[in-house]
Amino acid sequence: MTTLAAQPLLDAIRTYADDELLAQTQVPESGRDFHLVHRDDEVEVWLIAWAPGTSTGFHDHGSAAAAFTVLEGSLIEHNWFGGLQIADIGPGDARVHAPGHVHDVRNVGSLPAISLHAYTPHLDAMHSYRFLGDRISLIGAEPGRS
Repeated sequence: MTTLAAQPLLDAIRTYADDELLAQTQVPESGRDFHLVHRDDEVEVWLIAWAPGTSTGFHDHGSAAAAFTVLEGSLIEHNWFGGLQIADIGPGDARVHAPGHVHDVRNVGSLPAISLHAYTPHLDAMHSYRFLGDRISLIGAEPGRS
């Protein structure tokens, strides 16, 4: 992803990361909770609260570019770039991905995590994949969150 394409996403997560209301987010006992923080014509921002042990599964974000940062706790990102790459993401770390990027984000720790995600254009679809060790396989598609 070019720096110019990434900048609006990084600006969006930086703008909302310091919102005091986000710090009051309740984390579910299991699974993940999603909260729409902002939506305009160019970008949408979502807060995700992660219980320990939760995972997105391998997915992409349709035609949307994405960026996210961790506000509390830590997450592990498994990225598919024709081979598996793993990244630890802690508070303040930011990740940016081009449309079609496939990853699985996980809270493997024993503590909750909170992250902030931005998408442009809007998150209109997500595709799910199965990780097969040496490749991924498309297993489904669903509309984005609204």
